[in-house]
Amino acid sequence: MIEPDVISRVRNGVCAVGFLTLPLDQYLQNTGSPYFQVVGTGFLVRTTTVMTNRHVVEGLLDEQANYGFPSSQFFLSFIAPSQTGELQIIVRMVRHLAALSNPSLDVGFAEFEIVHEEHFREIAPLDVAASIELKVTEEIGVCGYPYGTAMLKKDNQIYRWGPVVQQGFISSLSPFDTVSEPDEILLDVRTAEGMSGAPIFRPSTGEVIGIHHSGWEATTGLGLPLTSKKVTEWLELYDNQRNKGMA
Repeated sequence: MIEPDVISRVRNGVCAVGFLTLPLDQYLQNTGSPYFQVVGTGFLVRTTTVMTNRHVVEGLLDEQANYGFPSSQFFLSFIAPSQTGELQIIVRMVRHLAALSNPSLDVGFAEFEIVHEEHFREIAPLDVAASIELKVTEEIGVCGYPYGTAMLKKDNQIYRWGPVVQQGFISSLSPFDTVSEPDEILLDVRTAEGMSGAPIFRPSTGEVIGIHHSGWEATTGLGLPLTSKKVTEWLELYDNQRNKGMA
């Protein structure tokens, strides 16, 4: 069982990555309508930087090309406690969005700005494991948005908010189970479109050990192993791309 404080910490650091089908001021007049379309999941790795998958970034850009909405309608949606303890929806406009230039890495980032500090009082970057020490049958948790907006709505209205937490275990490592530095994690969890970019974490601590990127027939999830060193290196690449105007 995942401890409540671990669930809260992970859930608060996870966000839906998507777009609004109309301008923000109109959306805020009726947040109960499904105007926010979830394309994937992301999680905080820096105060205002969310990590997700390359194909989530590309999916957002494809949606923009299909529907013709402006980039100002790319948004992230966090769910976290307000000062009174009630859960609140915190939507932040994506200020910068990019995948890493290395096409073999299914990694992307989204940048936003904090306008009201009190909204992020309970939201913080998730801790990423310092080293890869993964074992087959090790228990894991995954927190994301399976089926995207579809799981959040009923009768064409939003009836619930927030990501779904799942528990499972590592079922295999690639290229083989005893490898010291695996290139992929196979997970015994129910997986679905929309979970791309979800953190894979240790139930006892909330420490992130991977990022979910795909699955097989909704029964086996696939993830990219993460370490704090890898994430730091990727963030440096992202920052360099952004500074050079490449991202």
